[in-house]
Formats: sequence, C-alpha cells, structure tokens
Amino acid sequence: MRPHIAVVGASLGGSRTVRALRRRGFDGHVTLIGAEPHLPYDRPPLSKGFLTAEEATPKHLEAGDLFDSVETRLNVRAVALRPADREIETDDGDRIRVDHVVVATGVAARRLPGDSPRTGVHTLRTLDDAEAVRRGLANTERVVIVGAGFIGCEVAAAARHLGVDVVMVDPQAAPVVRGVGAEVGAAFADLHRGHGVDLRLRTSVTRVEGFDRVRAVQLSDGSRITTDMLIVGIGADPQTGWLAGSGLTLNNGVVCDSHCRAVGGGGHVWAVGDVARWHSVRYDELLRLEHWTNAAEQGAHVAASILAGDAATPYDPLPYAWSDQYGSKFQILGRTQPDYETEVLSGSFQESRYLVGFFKSGVLHGVLGRSMPTLVARYRSLLTEPADHARAREGALMAT
Repeated sequence: MRPHIAVVGASLGGSRTVRALRRRGFDGHVTLIGAEPHLPYDRPPLSKGFLTAEEATPKHLEAGDLFDSVETRLNVRAVALRPADREIETDDGDRIRVDHVVVATGVAARRLPGDSPRTGVHTLRTLDDAEAVRRGLANTERVVIVGAGFIGCEVAAAARHLGVDVVMVDPQAAPVVRGVGAEVGAAFADLHRGHGVDLRLRTSVTRVEGFDRVRAVQLSDGSRITTDMLIVGIGADPQTGWLAGSGLTLNNGVVCDSHCRAVGGGGHVWAVGDVARWHSVRYDELLRLEHWTNAAEQGAHVAASILAGDAATPYDPLPYAWSDQYGSKFQILGRTQPDYETEVLSGSFQESRYLVGFFKSGVLHGVLGRSMPTLVARYRSLLTEPADHARAREGALMAT
C-alpha cells in the first residue's frame, strides 16, 4: 500500500510541505485539508498592498499542477486527531487513515472580549477578511484600529494611503513595543503621527456602541470616537482546539521537539508554521514564530525530515520578518525582545534609514533595519556567532 501523508491546513507552511514532499521524490498519497474554500494564497499582502488595491488579488502560493498531484480537500475542517490509530476525522464525517500527519492550521485572530458580532467590526487574517476590510476602507471616512502591533500599523499605513482618518488605540506606551521595546516603539509612534495617525496610547476600548453595526467606541480615558469601521488587531491564537483529547502537548501551540515532531504524537505527527512551538537549539527554548519565512522554511524542513527518518536534522533557523509601512521596509533578523538592550548601529531615528541592534547580556541577538536591506543581510554572519557591541558597531561601519 502506498504511504499516505496528510497535511492539515492549506496554509503557507502546509503548501510548502506538500511541494517539498513532491520535489524530494515522494510518490505516495498526499492529502491537503483546508478549512477555507481557497487554494493556499500569500497572506502578507492582505494587510499591505491588497488593501490599497495595489495588488488586486493575492497570488496562489503554488502552481496548479502541484495540487493536481495531491488530494486537495478545501472547505473541510479536521475536527479530531487520533495518533494511536493514525486517523484524522473531518467535519463531513470522513475518517482518514494516514502514516504521517503535518499540522499546519495556523492561528485565528482574536476578537474584542465580550463584544458581539456586528457590521463594521473586522479582524484581519483571511482573504475573506481582507476583502471585507478593503470594501470598508473604500466607504468610510474614519477607521478605529484596536492594537498597534505590526498588523495594526500596516493597516493604518494602508488606510492613510487611501486618505482615511485613522485612530489607533493600544494599552502600551508605543506601537510594536511588545516585539521591539520602548525605544524603537517610540520611533514607530513618530512615524505614524507624522503621517496623520491619531495615536491613543495607554488606553483601551471599553465599549463598542451600535446594535446592528458599529457607531462609536468608548475608551478607557473617557473619550468617545464616532466611527462606522473598527478593525481589531490584538493578536492571534494557535488553532489547536481540534486537537483536544489527541494526547499531543498543547501549550500556546503544538509543542514539538527540535525536529518539529509533536510531543505526544508517537513520532508521526509534525507541526509547521504559526501553530508550531518547537525547541530551538539555537536559543535553547521553545519558539513559536508567526513569520512568513519561518512557515516556508519549516514546511520544507519537515517534509525532508519525514523522508529522512532517523537521519533527520534539527530545525534551527535564524528568524526573519519584515513589514511595509509608508514606503519603508522594516526588516527584523534574529531575535528582538522588549527587555533587550538596544543600540542604533547606523543612521538615526530622525532619518528615514537606520539599523538597531538588540543585545542580551552584551551579546548581539538581533537587528531591525528601516530601508537598509543590504546592511541587514550582512549581519546574518554576526548573528550566527557571538558578537558584542564593539563587533556590532564595526560591522555597521564596514558595510557603509
């Protein structure tokens, strides 16, 4: 009987797993299960060019002939996994017997706690979400964005590009502070204020007004903002509910070993992408990254590991992410944490180009660059071996 590998999640990580399996010569049966009705598509443009119609439709991640070689089941949800029986159950009542399962179900956007569904309130995760937001931005004068993380900032930039008034609300002292700390967050605050965004920081939404649709929001500082469009960008949660009772270890994602094998999965359950929380050899801790690059690399690695068997190697990437805002490309290489020490290595926050180093106990762990792609790329080698402040500054000088 031909071996059977099922990939649950028609996501970037899921599609890259399928592609790598076929490219590496796996000729067994592959089933791709996706909860959405769409073939896998590129998500990053959904909060960027897609909202401003600069990109009419997100491109499909793979050519159609790849999916001709697999069983693709769209608009179908997996509802249970029984590793001991090597069986997946779907919401249409089917039971699928497999040799390996790759969990690639990603994350689901959080909603405002206690808020009831109503017209004009949006999250942004799927293509359908993005289409609704794009329609809304084309027909509103003001949008309130709850959450000043990278998604919220990208949507704010897109809305300002369209001439829409933006009020961005966040309980933190600056945008993106949870990921890059207060000093860099302050630079993002200046950027958005400079483009006309009304930042309401250290505050939160306490009430959404309107019965059938949003009419206004009340904030914790006592202010009230009228609006017919509210976008909620307060983070996302791994989609692991369907794995309850499976025996897998679930803790902010599917917990995996350094090879991305799921703990409790009997050696034949794997996880990739936003839902995977694996043991990083590089940092000696569990990591879960909601990054495009990680999902792509992890999917390819897991496919290779399944086929390699005992010869599989640990998954040990150098994290990389990017964000486009107001014509600037922000790139993050390595790890940036809010409690790390920061130092501007090139340029300054008053300029449109700069590079910031992030240090833990005096050792460089990551960099963030604004419109400095060449310099960011040159720091890859410095981030793969210990580098102190002096070496980090020297690297910036040698590259200029």
